[in-house]
Amino acid sequence: MAKAALSNNLQGALWILASCLAATVMTVGVKMASDGLSSTQIVFLRCILSLVIMAPFVINSGKNVLFSRHWKTHLVRGALGAVSMNAGFYALGNLPITTASVLFFSTPLFMTALAGPMLGEKVGIHRWGATLVGFAGIIVVVNPTLDTVEFAMLAALISAVLFAVILIQGKILSKDDPPGTLMIYFMVMTTLASAPPALSHWVWPDQSLWLVLVVLSIGATARVYFDIKAYAVGEASAISVFQYLRLITIAGAGYIVFAEVPDERTIVGAGLIVASTLYIAQREAFRQRRARLAAAKTGD
Repeated sequence: MAKAALSNNLQGALWILASCLAATVMTVGVKMASDGLSSTQIVFLRCILSLVIMAPFVINSGKNVLFSRHWKTHLVRGALGAVSMNAGFYALGNLPITTASVLFFSTPLFMTALAGPMLGEKVGIHRWGATLVGFAGIIVVVNPTLDTVEFAMLAALISAVLFAVILIQGKILSKDDPPGTLMIYFMVMTTLASAPPALSHWVWPDQSLWLVLVVLSIGATARVYFDIKAYAVGEASAISVFQYLRLITIAGAGYIVFAEVPDERTIVGAGLIVASTLYIAQREAFRQRRARLAAAKTGD
């Protein structure tokens, strides 16, 4: 008797788990490379190596993947990606990786706040309320005082805000351009934008650093591929919750590799951020289901 095939959502969840593991490899790699290289150089070399990894895909996809009517938007998106990646890698190099990752998870909150001005979406009181709870979680983690706010935490938030803009731009661009085009433009532009600061204080990596850079670049590229596969087979509302497994895998890696233990503020703030973003995701899923039902009734 043939074995029953895995459901689409279960397949999507397994791809998300693979994405979490790949993201953890990248995160640990960035932290390790930060001991010998600046964040700008890590970003530049990560982009170069990812382009090499993606080269066979570009060749197999044909030259059409390189053309887009929205090339100006792609360039802006790539430039923002360079800033976001540099800020994020700087944060990973100067914060416990769990703390940095918790702040990165604020991206959905900023996407909700930006949905109105960038997409023309109406954000209801429920989603705004959840967003405010999430921002309260950010404040708990950052713990701002009158004296100072740690710059690395600000860098993590800057990375999250810009990544939210990048995701929204990707949503707009994906209406006309395939995922391959978005990936190629993004990586090429990010590489070019990251080159000047990286080359201004270049240090040649030793053999062990090259190995770390190759592994983290494979992890970063694999994560993007796994995410695409996950959302291609599963329902976003059903599988997005599994993204939060990344906090567990990264916290575990931080403890094993760097002997890092999350403090109470990070744990409490993470709880608020995760709860709020999960609620936002569920409200969005409900809104989409209601829209589909209304469209179906109109069709009748």
